[in-house]
Amino acid sequence: MTEGKGQKMRIVVIGYGRVGSRTVTALHKDGHHISIIDKEGTRLSAASQLEGVELVQGNGIDVDVQKEAGMGEADLLLAVTRDDNVNLMAALVARTHFNAPRAIARIYEPSHAEAAQEDPQLTIVCPTLSAVEMVVDQVDKAARGVQESVTVTPAKAGARRQTSEESRYILVAGGGKVGVNLARALTESGHEVALIEQDSSRAAALTNKLDCQVYIGDSSTHDVLEEAGAGRARVFVAATGSDQDNLIACQVAKKVFGVPKTIARASNPKNEPVMTRLGVDSTVSSTAIIQHVIERELPTIRIKTLLSLQDGSFQILEYPLDDSSPATGKMVREIRLPSEANLIAILRGAGTVVPRGDTTLLNGDVIVGLVKASEEHQLRLALLGG
Repeated sequence: MTEGKGQKMRIVVIGYGRVGSRTVTALHKDGHHISIIDKEGTRLSAASQLEGVELVQGNGIDVDVQKEAGMGEADLLLAVTRDDNVNLMAALVARTHFNAPRAIARIYEPSHAEAAQEDPQLTIVCPTLSAVEMVVDQVDKAARGVQESVTVTPAKAGARRQTSEESRYILVAGGGKVGVNLARALTESGHEVALIEQDSSRAAALTNKLDCQVYIGDSSTHDVLEEAGAGRARVFVAATGSDQDNLIACQVAKKVFGVPKTIARASNPKNEPVMTRLGVDSTVSSTAIIQHVIERELPTIRIKTLLSLQDGSFQILEYPLDDSSPATGKMVREIRLPSEANLIAILRGAGTVVPRGDTTLLNGDVIVGLVKASEEHQLRLALLGG
């Protein structure tokens, strides 16, 4: 099956939780052929109403389970369980055992993401780092005073408020992965940061790990926010794993202490509109981040592996060109190919063209190329672009 714009892929999805179910629904709506792997039968039963979707109960890292799900013929693996190690191993099995053209794995722990970047065809989606990047960007804008349409609610009587535009004090609620990485990133950016963590033992441990003040308590309560200095904060970020706690904490920070900018993490993206209506300035949803990355990746997943040689060291693949491809309209000799790559055929309509230096590549051509696996990414960029 050759994949191009408007054409459908065979996709294996491991994990039918919140992210998996939303992703499968969107992909199924677009007409892709989906197989779902999950250990829990109750989750799979929820997907049974999706017509044409194949359901396989089992562990996604198991070779036989992946084979039953059609991994050998799949164009893409999505590993989106809540277990980093399962996702990483499942993706590696798909790539090494079944020669899957592409794999996407969701990873929560940033160090795991950093350790799995050797394979250019394995995309790591780390919502922790993505959420931190999004929040840091918003915080920097707010701290520079360039954030548009920020409503500042006057603090109630008795609440101390520092109105200086030079305030760079950022208050972060939640000492989990997102909160800790956010506190570190903001501190490195030159902000004055404090973190609130409800669990006393974890707060004590974080005191030794972070270069910022750590307060103990419920970030949605007045006394804790007052002790943490909410009255002088420029930005308040609620990054706990509880949507309701994040919402209430943002409301108290804004309405009681007059914090100009509030940002809430939303574990469930369905809660984002509610949070916005109830006064939270910005929301960040890990689920939405993952789905956005997957949707962004899909248009580039258009290549089909025809043959793997020398245990996968070399591959023969198909690259469909369209009007957005940088190679379209160019002669073969004008394309900068990697040193270990060659174009061996052009499938044009019902015919086949042997590529010469003066052969012009056309919209709709399917290029058959031979390439060393380590240079496939460079060939793809030359033919299809980023």
